[in-house]
Amino acid sequence: MISKKNSLIAFIPARSGSKTIKNKNLKKIKNQSLIDITVKLALKSNLFSKIILSSDSNKILKIGSKYKKTTNIKRPKLISKDSSKTDDALLHYLTNYKPKEKNIVVLQVTSPLRKIKTLKNFINFCLKKNIRNCLTVTQKKDHFSRPGKYFKSLEKISLRRRQSREGFIYENGLLYFINIKEFLSRKKIYSNKWNHYITDEYESIDINNLNDFEIVKKLY
Repeated sequence: MISKKNSLIAFIPARSGSKTIKNKNLKKIKNQSLIDITVKLALKSNLFSKIILSSDSNKILKIGSKYKKTTNIKRPKLISKDSSKTDDALLHYLTNYKPKEKNIVVLQVTSPLRKIKTLKNFINFCLKKNIRNCLTVTQKKDHFSRPGKYFKSLEKISLRRRQSREGFIYENGLLYFINIKEFLSRKKIYSNKWNHYITDEYESIDINNLNDFEIVKKLY
């Protein structure tokens, strides 16, 4: 259990609509919606002083209302468009409700393979190191090239053995740890000083299309 000194908020953004998958956030895996899976994990972890579900959808908020310890916030349509960012929803919550907690963790519902152990390890990592901004990443040791006529490896092509390669990391969207005071000062999630935490590639799958959804269903 996180001490009061380090009390945390879980913030779950889930707007209606999606260009790639119709009603993506309401999709079900083993009779549970992506909303249910994420809220249940946050509750079961026993890490958060508050669990906030932010949505413009009454259907999504109705799911959240099943859980007594979850606070459901109706998000304005103005910040629930295809072009809207999680930053907008987070700013709407923080400026209107003014929570006293120090940090907030963003849990996207499109990452249903997230494990409690990973969540706890991630938060402990951030708190022990007194980190203010941190995101999860996936590490790859394949050869990468920028798009173009020819494949030009970004790493030394002579390093054929994967074990010898330094590799690359990319943001996977599984978890974000954000200092509230700093977020309010810059009004955006992204920081110039992002710390990162490596998570398992398969656990970190983010549902962006139907292929992702089918893979996640088989792995869940």
